[in-house]
Amino acid sequence: MHWLRRVLGGPAQPPYAAGDSPPELAADLIETEQMAAELVDYLLGNRLFRQIVVETPAGPRRPKMTLGGLYERIQALSAAAALGPGDRRRLAQVVEAWEAARRRYPDQVQEKVQRELQSFLQSWKYYLAQRATNPERWQEEYEVESRNRQRVLTVLRLLGPAAPAGLIEDLAALEEESVVSDQCSVFSVQ
Repeated sequence: MHWLRRVLGGPAQPPYAAGDSPPELAADLIETEQMAAELVDYLLGNRLFRQIVVETPAGPRRPKMTLGGLYERIQALSAAAALGPGDRRRLAQVVEAWEAARRRYPDQVQEKVQRELQSFLQSWKYYLAQRATNPERWQEEYEVESRNRQRVLTVLRLLGPAAPAGLIEDLAALEEESVVSDQCSVFSVQ
């Protein structure tokens, strides 16, 4: 069989770098690297959500790229104890690209993060309003929709001092008024 591979050219190399981490982490790193590779184009483009396609050891993936999404992935991979030393070096290159883009395009970063915040806020507020009118129907959507609430926090971290003053308190009050207040302790002010 080896002679046939030589004649036919053998199997193609995978379109991703070999990693030294468990398959799921390796796939997450490959996604993150692809987002970092497209970061400048993303910042200079008009779209808030950029669809990317990436081949991973776990199969093809089609994540939507945002700055908050890239930041979340960087944070999760940085905290992953099972990420191998070679993959940590690759992640360090992603972080370098992230920091370089933030320094080089601060206005574009700020504009995208502000738009991302508004998008996730609108989605979460819409969910809360719908949930208040029909709690049974919207209960099954909670797990998916609560990701928007978590994304608001992620984007607020990215905004830092530029974050709208009082936003956390306003959201906590909004959630307190809704029927999901017992499940939404993320915005509680300590």
